[in-house]
Amino acid sequence: MKKIIALLLVVFIVTGCTLVGSKPKDSVSRFLNNYKNNSESVVKELDEYLASQDLEEETLKDYKELYLKQYSNLKYDIKDEKINGDSAIVEVQITVFDYYKSDKLAGDYFTANQADFVGDDGDIDFSKYFAYKIRKMLDTTDTVDYTLTINLKKKDSKWEVEPLTHEELTKLHGTYEY
Repeated sequence: MKKIIALLLVVFIVTGCTLVGSKPKDSVSRFLNNYKNNSESVVKELDEYLASQDLEEETLKDYKELYLKQYSNLKYDIKDEKINGDSAIVEVQITVFDYYKSDKLAGDYFTANQADFVGDDGDIDFSKYFAYKIRKMLDTTDTVDYTLTINLKKKDSKWEVEPLTHEELTKLHGTYEY
């Protein structure tokens, strides 16, 4: 009897350890948790993107804070997983700050109050507008829900998240135009 229990325990442990992380939804969860935890790879990718922007140092700092805030506050619920051979699709419901709404309101304000954004040379200073928009987005507390469809491929017995589409990224960033 002890041998049977020991054998069942070994089978359970081996099978359980093999199955941990072997599902597409587990890979998606790890992927999204990298954002939630502001992992080194996510921060590096964000820094590379920000370095390509022609913005003043203070605006860049606020811009980075804006997205790290978004990522840290990401909420998600995996709804469905469909596997077809070495391909899979995972549907995820996410809740993010509604930066699209703040961006739109900042744009409306800019249109109605362009004099507030005039530079020393008398022309519109778009860096002033961008800094204003980012401050408004940082103040955002409204959230919005989106559904992400995340594609995965199985490589070397591991499920890997495929690069997100532009639409999926804008949803993750809360800037998707609804």
